[in-house]
Amino acid sequence: MRRSRSAAIAVLAAFAASLLATGTSTAQTTTSDTPAGLVTDRVTPSGDIVRVPVDQVTQTNPPPATLHERMSWEQTDKQQDFTRDITDIVAPDASAQIAVDPVTLDECDDHQFPSGDPVWWHKNHYSTCYAGYDNLVKPASCPILCSPSINSFRIVVIGVGDANAVPPGDTSAPVRKARFTIRTDTGQKSGPEPAPDSTLIRLRVDCVALDGSTCQNSQSGGVTKTLGELRAGFETSFDLTISGNSAFPNEPDNKTYYNTSLTITNFAPDYLPPEVELPDDALRCDTSTYTYNVETQRRDNGACIFTDVDAVLTYSKASGSPVKVVAEHIDLAQRTPENTRPGGVGRIIPGAKASGRKLARLVPDLGVGREDRYEANRLLAVANCIRFWGLNYSRGGTLDCDEYPFASTYEGAAYNLWNGGNTAVSFSSMPLDRTQNRAAGRALGIWYAADHILERDTFYVDIVG
Repeated sequence: MRRSRSAAIAVLAAFAASLLATGTSTAQTTTSDTPAGLVTDRVTPSGDIVRVPVDQVTQTNPPPATLHERMSWEQTDKQQDFTRDITDIVAPDASAQIAVDPVTLDECDDHQFPSGDPVWWHKNHYSTCYAGYDNLVKPASCPILCSPSINSFRIVVIGVGDANAVPPGDTSAPVRKARFTIRTDTGQKSGPEPAPDSTLIRLRVDCVALDGSTCQNSQSGGVTKTLGELRAGFETSFDLTISGNSAFPNEPDNKTYYNTSLTITNFAPDYLPPEVELPDDALRCDTSTYTYNVETQRRDNGACIFTDVDAVLTYSKASGSPVKVVAEHIDLAQRTPENTRPGGVGRIIPGAKASGRKLARLVPDLGVGREDRYEANRLLAVANCIRFWGLNYSRGGTLDCDEYPFASTYEGAAYNLWNGGNTAVSFSSMPLDRTQNRAAGRALGIWYAADHILERDTFYVDIVG
């Protein structure tokens, strides 16, 4: 006698249930090409795009969770560089090139994340970005349902710090703010039992202070939406407002430190994962007011920036570069310090990435010996020019005594004077074209302001061309 189709299915279901009850089940979980949880698209060296789970993305130097470790971490090498070409700053009408350039949602969505980069892309010190998918997956279970069920949504996250640049005469209190914006839209939906669109999903941005300050979140409890709403298209922002002081009383810029993260909670039972979290990003805020941008005629009045990125200042020695002779001097000092003046075998002149030794900004306006050290850097550099090129090294005012590392760094000409006089660290100074030297010096000051490089902030100098 032939059984009906519905009866056959009922018998098969009963058989499967009996196997599970007796502990002799043949049920098995199959793997899927679409992994559960957060994934990101990565571009391989060959140009292929692969989808990689976030927890498998290499994080070689993630931000630490304690203030003591964070202070040391700030000076270490990062996986990403933010490079600024000084030629753009020297060029006429440079203000257009040096304005803060925050990342946008569309820009983040379109960004190609290279293999080997960390989860967050830092467009610059003021901008961080993640783009990918959150996949809710119900694993396959044979013999009834032999394929996984997937329902996902696209998610783009950007964080933008507050430059807070004000015109001359503005005496308002320094402001410290940052904003995270999240946008979602549709993703994959497949399998016999995709998570229903009524599933509740919570998006939460966390900002954890590592010191005694406060990071107030406009939506501290997060935002809960249905999966259908997220897939249809949704956008929201989390505004972070910083208050309180540094844990270090002698910190001149009142720098405070935070770890930021995104957590997504899935309230649908049987769908994996129940919760996912993006790796921490590093936010730093301050109340500095001394950095003035001569091009925009604005000064910093407190700011928040993302610090999991190395600052790299690039000089070009190519023909036609407005700082060609300065770039050639830096290149000589970095590659063959023994061929510079004062020179010497076994000397090290820091600043190149290959040297592994960054330069640290010195701000004479902050006092407490800093102005003395800055002046000592300049005096020793000039004395070196006189020593090797004579009192008339300027050739009637057409040349300047150019020094590297810069006088506005702790690694300047007086480094040994302040460090016992027995280190291998050295410097170079020489007479160079006055116009190019002063253009380079002016651009350096603008870069300090535009990229918010503060007292003891570190950076590399790269020579191209």
